Amino acid sequence: MSTEQLRGAGPMGPIGVISVADLAAIVAREPATQVIDVRTPEEFAEVRAATAVNLPLDRISPEAVAALGASNTAQPIYLICRSGARSMRAAEFLRAAGYAKLWNVAGGTLAWCAEGLPTKADAP
Repeated sequence: MSTEQLRGAGPMGPIGVISVADLAAIVAREPATQVIDVRTPEEFAEVRAATAVNLPLDRISPEAVAALGASNTAQPIYLICRSGARSMRAAEFLRAAGYAKLWNVAGGTLAWCAEGLPTKADAP
């Protein structure tokens, strides 16, 4: 059963909320799926979803997202943080900037790790 939900319809449409299990299934089918981790570089280095790229919340902009390869505002983007709050703020900002297919990862990296999904960490 899918736990995908829609939240907060705005001018560019709603922001989706997706479970870590559903996101992991999407990434397994489509390895090029855009997963952006909005935590600080230090948090990101400790542990992250294996396919996530880091773009801290305080650096989120359409230009920064485009530099990661997501210049198409109709392309799905999955945003993750520690627990889901910062990634929702990033999604709200990007929706206002014209991005239409935004998904907030419910439970964030904490939920990702709790489910035993693939992670990476930088060596200390």
